[in-house]
Amino acid sequence: MGVIVLLAAVLIAAATQTQTQSLPKPKPKPECPTITKCGSVNIPFPFGLTEDCSLDSSFVISCNQTSSPHTPFLPTNNLTVLDISLNGELRVAWPVASDCYGNNGTLVSETPQFFDLMTPPNPNPTFHLSSTRNKLMVVGCDTFGLVLGYDAEEKNYTTGCMSLCNRLDDIVANGSCSGVGCCQTSIPQRLSSMTYSSFSLDNHTNVIAFNPCGYTFLVEDGAYNFTSTDLVRFETTAFPVVVDWAVGNQTCREAKKEASSYACKADSSECHDSPEGKGTGYLCNCSAGFQGNPYLLNGCQDVDECMKSNNCIPGAICSNFPGAYNCSCPQGYKEGYEGDDKRCIPISNTNSNREIILIIALSVSVSIIAILVASFYVYRTMKKRKLIKLKQQFFHQNGGLLLQQQIARHRGSAEMAKVFTIEELKEATNNFDEGRVLGQGGQGTVYKGLLVDNRIVAIKKSRIGDPKQIEQFINEVILLSQINHRNVVKLLGCCLETEFPLLVYEFIPNVHFVSSMKEGRLLDIVDKDIIDEANVEQLMVVANIAKMCLRVNGEERPTMKEVAMELEGMMGMEKHRWESVNLSSEEAENLLKATVPAIFNVEDGTVSGSGISSSGFDSLNHISMSLGGGR
Repeated sequence: MGVIVLLAAVLIAAATQTQTQSLPKPKPKPECPTITKCGSVNIPFPFGLTEDCSLDSSFVISCNQTSSPHTPFLPTNNLTVLDISLNGELRVAWPVASDCYGNNGTLVSETPQFFDLMTPPNPNPTFHLSSTRNKLMVVGCDTFGLVLGYDAEEKNYTTGCMSLCNRLDDIVANGSCSGVGCCQTSIPQRLSSMTYSSFSLDNHTNVIAFNPCGYTFLVEDGAYNFTSTDLVRFETTAFPVVVDWAVGNQTCREAKKEASSYACKADSSECHDSPEGKGTGYLCNCSAGFQGNPYLLNGCQDVDECMKSNNCIPGAICSNFPGAYNCSCPQGYKEGYEGDDKRCIPISNTNSNREIILIIALSVSVSIIAILVASFYVYRTMKKRKLIKLKQQFFHQNGGLLLQQQIARHRGSAEMAKVFTIEELKEATNNFDEGRVLGQGGQGTVYKGLLVDNRIVAIKKSRIGDPKQIEQFINEVILLSQINHRNVVKLLGCCLETEFPLLVYEFIPNVHFVSSMKEGRLLDIVDKDIIDEANVEQLMVVANIAKMCLRVNGEERPTMKEVAMELEGMMGMEKHRWESVNLSSEEAENLLKATVPAIFNVEDGTVSGSGISSSGFDSLNHISMSLGGGR
C-alpha cells in the first residue's frame, strides 16, 4: 500500500513539473517596470535595460549613465538610440564617413565606417536597415560614396553614387541632391551589416579652395537638406537612421504554435507578419479600439472614445464598449437638422407628416429630373450617332474611299492633299461665320479660315454638285494638290463629311495688286524679266482679266471659257505681230504652243482661277468645288 501511495506521489509531482515547464515564462519579470527610461528616451518592452527585463538578449538596450543626460545605445555596436517605436521602428544616430585633403592633394584624414546589426547568438538578425525610410547621401564636389552591405544570409550588395561640381555657383538650388554637389540613392533591402566610405577621384585638387572634404552617410529620408555651405564646412557628425525590428524569424502562423515564446501577450492584440516578407519575424499590435503595449499581459486597454473627440452629433448619447462606441439620440429625439447643423431634435407628429410629404415630393422631383436627364442623354446620344452616320454617308458618297486609296498610292509624296474633318473647318471659320465670308456666287461661298497650325486658308463651300463626276473630282484633287507653282494657288486638301465637298486652298492676299491697278502702278509690281519679254499692252490685257476674276460678286466674274477666249484673242493678235516682223514659221509655232500660265489670286481671300487648258478645273467647277466660288 505504501508503494502505491509513493508511486502516485511521484506521478503527481512529475505531472506538476511537466505542466509548469509547459506554461509560458512571464516576461518581463514582475519586478521589471513596464516602461523604463534612459535619459529622455522611453524603452518599452520587449526592449529593456537588462536581459531579465527584455524579451531576449536581442532587445537589450545599454544605458550610458556617465553622460548627461543619460544616453541609450545598442550594446553590439554602440550606436546611440534616439527613439523606439512599437510599430517596428528604431531610430539610431548613424555616423558620417569622410575623406579630407590638403592643398597639394595629400590625404589628410579618412574615416570609413562599419557597423553590424547582427545580435549573436541569434543567426537571424532582429534588426536591419529600412530600405524604404533611409537614403545614402554623398556630399562633395569630387566625391564618390560606396556602400558594401550584407544581409542575414551573407549575401553581399554594393551601391553608391557620385557627386561633382566645379564651383559653388554650380549649385542651382539648395535642398536638391541631383548629383551637383550632392547625390543620393536607395539602399538594398534587409541589410544587417555594412561598410561605407568616401573616396575622391582627383584628391579635391581642383576644388580644394572651397571643398577640401567629401562625406558619405546614411540618413532618414527627409531628415537632411543639402546647402552649398556644407561643401565648405560640414559640421554634422551623425544623422538619424531608421532600423526595422521584428520578433524572431517566424511568421505569425508559425509563432502561434509555440505559446511559450509567442510574444503577443495581450488579449486584445493582433499579430502581423513583418513587411519585409517571409522569414523576417512578426510584430504585435493592439486591436482596433485598444491602445497600449501588446507585448505585455493586459497591455492593450480599451480606448474610451466617449471621453475623447468622437463623431457623435450634438445632443446624442455616447455609449462606449470594448473596442468601439455607439451614438444614439435620447428617447423622444431623433437625428435631424436645425438650419445646416445636424443634431438630435424632438420628435413631432406634425413634423413627421411634413417630412413624409417632403420626402415624397423630393423623391418625385428627383425621379422626374432623372428621367429628363436620361431622356436628354439618350436624345443627345442618338443625335450624335445620327450625325456620325450622316458624315460617314457623305464621306462615302463624295468619294472618300477612293481618295484614301489614292493617298495610300501616293504616300511617299510630300505634297499630298490632306483630308480635313468638318470640325477642323468649323473651328477654322468660327462655324462658317458670315464675317469670314470673302466672296460668294451662284455656286458657292468662299470663307477665310485659320487652321490650328496658324495657316490662313481659303475654304470653298459649294451649293450644288454632280455626283456622277466624283471619280474625276477625286483624281483632280490628287493632281492639283501636287502642283506647286508660284502662279497657281496651292490646293491643300478637302473635306468630304458634308453633303457637298469643301476645298481648302492656300490664302494669297492680292490687295497690293488691285491698289496698284487703280493707282496706275502696275509695272512697279511686275517682275522685271516679264516686262522685258512682254509689251505693256499685253500686260494690261492680262492684268485686266485678273482684276475681273477678283471681283467679290461671283456673278460679275468672267467664266473660265470667257477668260480662255480673251487670252486666245490676245494670242491671235500677237501672232499677227510676229508675222509682221518676219519671224520664221518654226519660231512662231513654238511661241504659239507656249501655255499661258494659270492665274489664281485672292482679293481679301476671294480666290478665282483661269487658264487656257481648263479641263481639270472645269470639272471641279462643274461639281461646284472651284475656288472661284461663283461662275
